[in-house]
Amino acid sequence: MKKVVFALSALALTSGSVFAADSGDGTVKFTGEIVDTPCVLSVDSQKQEVVLGQVQKSVFTAAGAKSPSKPFEIKLEDCDTGSGKTKVKVGFNGVGDSDSNGELVSVSTEAGAATGVGIGIYDNTNTLIKLNSGEAETALKDGQTVLYFTANYVSTKDTVTTGYGNAEVDFNLSYE
Repeated sequence: MKKVVFALSALALTSGSVFAADSGDGTVKFTGEIVDTPCVLSVDSQKQEVVLGQVQKSVFTAAGAKSPSKPFEIKLEDCDTGSGKTKVKVGFNGVGDSDSNGELVSVSTEAGAATGVGIGIYDNTNTLIKLNSGEAETALKDGQTVLYFTANYVSTKDTVTTGYGNAEVDFNLSYE
C-alpha cells in the first residue's frame, strides 16, 4: 500500500512540470525613434504594400503604355506649423529601371519576373516623381497632413513578358 501511495505521490509531483513545459515563451520587441521634426510619420505609413494586382499583358501595346493606377498615401501626424516649417518634400529611392533612364522603379530581376516594365510613382497632380532625383511637395497642415500618390506599371519596351512585377523603394521626408 505504501508503494502505491508513494508512486501516486511521485506521479503528482512530476505531472506539474509536464504541464509547465506546455506554457510557452515569447519575446516582445519595442521599436521607435525620437525625432525633432515638425511632424511624426504615422505608424501605418512606415511600411506599406501597394498591390498593383494582375494586369493583362495586352494593356502594354507599346513603350510608355500604363496599367491602371493604384493609390497610396503617406500620413504625417502631430504636425506643428508653428515650428517655422510650412512644407514637406518626399523623394523615393531605389533601383531604377535602365530602360527608363532610371526614372521608373525597376521590377525584380529574379527568375519568373516580368520584363519590359517598370513602376511609375506619381504625385497628387499625376506628375511622375523621378526615382532617386524627383520630389513631391505638399503644404503642412496643423495636426495631420496626408500626401497622396499613385503607382502603376509602365511598359519600357514595345514587348513585355509576363511574370512577377515586384519592387521595393524607400522614401525620405524633408521639411522647409
